[in-house]
Amino acid sequence: MLRCKRNASTLAFVPFVALLAAHAAAQADGPPSAAAPVAPGVYVVSGTGGDPEPANRGRVANAAFVIGDHGVVVIDSGVSYRHGEVIIAAVRRVTARPIRLLILTHPSQEVVFGAAAFQARGIPVLMHRDAALLMASRCDACLRRLEETLGATEMGRTRVVAPERTIAGNTFLDVAGTQLLLIAPRHSSAPGALAVLDQRTGTLMAGALVPVARVPDLRDSDGAHWRVALDTLRATRCARLIPAFGPVADCTAIDATDRYFAMLDDCVRAAFARGVGLAEIGAECELRAFADWDGYATLHRANASRAFLNVERAALTQ
Repeated sequence: MLRCKRNASTLAFVPFVALLAAHAAAQADGPPSAAAPVAPGVYVVSGTGGDPEPANRGRVANAAFVIGDHGVVVIDSGVSYRHGEVIIAAVRRVTARPIRLLILTHPSQEVVFGAAAFQARGIPVLMHRDAALLMASRCDACLRRLEETLGATEMGRTRVVAPERTIAGNTFLDVAGTQLLLIAPRHSSAPGALAVLDQRTGTLMAGALVPVARVPDLRDSDGAHWRVALDTLRATRCARLIPAFGPVADCTAIDATDRYFAMLDDCVRAAFARGVGLAEIGAECELRAFADWDGYATLHRANASRAFLNVERAALTQ
C-alpha cells in the first residue's frame, strides 16, 4: 500500500494533487449525464443523436438501465471508455445497487466501446454470439476511425472487448432481481442484434432495431428481413420503447420504422420496373416524408442503393 511521509507539506500537497486530477477529469468529461426515468426502475441516459464528431464526442447513442432488487442491468455502453464511465456514473447517481451485467444490443461502434469501462470494474458483458463475431472482425477498424475523428484523448483506454457471456437466440434472464427477455430475431438490423424487454414494466429497449425519428441503417441487413423482426417486437405489446438512437417513445414507433421500409421498397420496385438505374435511384426515391429524421442526409440514399441492388439481384435469379 502506498504511504505518504508524515510531513506537513507533503500531507497538504497530496490531497491538492488529487483535487487537481479530479477537476481535470471532470473538465475532460464535461457536465455529468443525467439518467431520466422512463418507467419504475427503468432509466435512459440519452445520447445527442447525429453522427459521431468532436462536438458531440461521439456520444450519440442512448444507454438504458434496469434496477432490480439485487442490482442493476445496463443496456449498451457508449462509444468510448470515457463514455462508459459517464454511463456508470449516471447509474451511481440513481442507485447504490451494484451493476451486475452489461448487455450490448448490437455490434455498432456507438454502443460497444464503452464496455471496456465496465469490464475494468469486473462487470461481465453479454451479447449475441453473431454480434460478438462481427464486432471482433471489424471493430478494430472502427476504433481507428473513431480515434481519427474524435482524437486519441477522447478515445483513450478504449478497446474492442470480448464478451464473457454470449447467447444464440431468445433468452430469458433472471438477474439482479429483475426479469428480462432478450429477443434475438433470426434476421434483423445486423447479425445478432437484440432487443431487451423488461417484463415488469413492459419497456422495450430496442437497440438499433427500432430507431425513433431516425433513418434505419441497412448496411448489415435488408428491409424485408428487418420488417419480420419488427413484427416480432410488435407482438410483445410493449408499453414504451427506448431506442439506441432517438428519443424515448411509445411502441407505435415500431410502425413508423416499418412504414419507412414499406415506402422505400414500393418506390425502389416501381423505379426499377420503369428502368431507373442504380445511379439515379437515390434522387428518384427521396422519400421526403422522412427528410426531418436524423441521419436522412447520410443514410437514406445509401439505403435506396442497397434496396435497389436487392431488387435487381432478385430479378436476375428469377
